[in-house]
Amino acid sequence: MQSFAITILASSLFASSSLYANEASNKSNLCDNYDVYVMRHLPKAEVVHKDPELNEVGRKMALALAETDYMAQVDVGFSTDYQRTKQTIAPSASRYDFDVHLYDPRDNEALVKVINTQYCGKTIAIVGHSNTTPAIVVALGGSFDVSFSGQSLPANTEVQLDESDYGAVFHIKKKQGVIEQGMFRLEQ
Repeated sequence: MQSFAITILASSLFASSSLYANEASNKSNLCDNYDVYVMRHLPKAEVVHKDPELNEVGRKMALALAETDYMAQVDVGFSTDYQRTKQTIAPSASRYDFDVHLYDPRDNEALVKVINTQYCGKTIAIVGHSNTTPAIVVALGGSFDVSFSGQSLPANTEVQLDESDYGAVFHIKKKQGVIEQGMFRLEQ
């Protein structure tokens, strides 16, 4: 079974790098090819403490996730340091023998920088939370069409997954700088 490697993705590590560089300079540092699957953790136990484990349905869904064709392609995974996120990706990491690194869910910029600089050209799985998964999708170049009453809202409208939404897997593929996106759904 793969162990979880702790990777510190703190913005302070990058303070002296290109955070204040001009846009053209930043674009030259970006990776033009990656294949990323981003999802929220699977159903968690109904407990009152901050770090619940997956419930029985979540554990079964994690095993089903490990049976999917797309997880068989993953080279590296990322998870927050919570039981429910680590338990979501652990069966896939064990089955397909890839490492899972911990990331700070409050610092998507650092996560994307690591993907662009260390995992360019790789297939990556990221497990996050209802309030962070959409922002990771957007940071990787994906987008959400948000509308109300048939009218589109601005592209910067914040999206958050519903607390009961489990099993949506967002796929962002960047090939030669062009973004393709799709979504898969694990059944409960």
